[in-house]
Amino acid sequence: MESPRILSELLGRLDGAAEEAEKALGCEILILAFHDYASIDRSVVDDLEFFVRRRGRRGDLDLCVVLHTGGGDADAAYHIAIRLQDLAGEKRLVAAVPRLAKSAGTIIACAGDAIYATPITELGPVDPQVYLPSTGRYVSARTIRDSLRQAIETLKEAGAANPMIVEKVLSSIPIAEMGDFESLLNHVKNLLKEVLSRRMKRGKEEAEAIAETLTRGYEYHGKVIHVDEARRIGLDIEVLSGEKLDAMYKLYRNLRELLDAVDEVLKPLPHELAPPPSPHEIERGLVYLPLPPSETELSSHPASGEASEA
Repeated sequence: MESPRILSELLGRLDGAAEEAEKALGCEILILAFHDYASIDRSVVDDLEFFVRRRGRRGDLDLCVVLHTGGGDADAAYHIAIRLQDLAGEKRLVAAVPRLAKSAGTIIACAGDAIYATPITELGPVDPQVYLPSTGRYVSARTIRDSLRQAIETLKEAGAANPMIVEKVLSSIPIAEMGDFESLLNHVKNLLKEVLSRRMKRGKEEAEAIAETLTRGYEYHGKVIHVDEARRIGLDIEVLSGEKLDAMYKLYRNLRELLDAVDEVLKPLPHELAPPPSPHEIERGLVYLPLPPSETELSSHPASGEASEA
């Protein structure tokens, strides 16, 4: 274990790697990165807007948004996606995903004219998640809807054998909520369809097909949608190579080093006792960490030589 490292130093290294990536890719980079304990929510819309207004836009360059997130609120992601499209204006908008942009992060990734990927890029289904107080877990609205339908069909088939039992069980099933779950699925699908049709897929039919697949086409919310799968469903993916890939990996290694260092600090704490995530601002973006912005030192994570170059 190395000596304690200053948070600002790690953030500075990330910013330096982003500057190098800007030169390699020939675009203006904007980082939106989230620790595992942080997620996309409506406050991120505010943070992004205030950040962009302070920093301004370099209108002579395309805009490249570097995403790293496990997901969050679909409506917030939609709002961010539309805002990024407007910020890019007549210039090209690209979403770069060095490692992962899952769930709501995939909605933002779909905002670009294309997605810059690496060989380990991971997107995910965007079916909305519903919190179940009985289990304390989030479950796919699609899964709940399908399970309820299956239970109803099974009971109907058994109705002739014992109609009283069937009636009692059916009365306990929240059938009315099935309509809510269907509405929620349609809502998220329409958000994604609009995002796609504004840039990447201006043909409504193609946007509709991709949105349908991402909201209803997968059994498991955590499904890994790798580069080949993303292309199969119709997304425009460009796998980086050469100098561009090297620069993106260097940026990601510095981000990974920062996130690992935060994990070292949080290791003694259970998840529920971790500090609430806060945005940490660098010149080229926002990094959401479960540490207050005034935090100055982190127990460092052993870093690779490459990660220490920035």
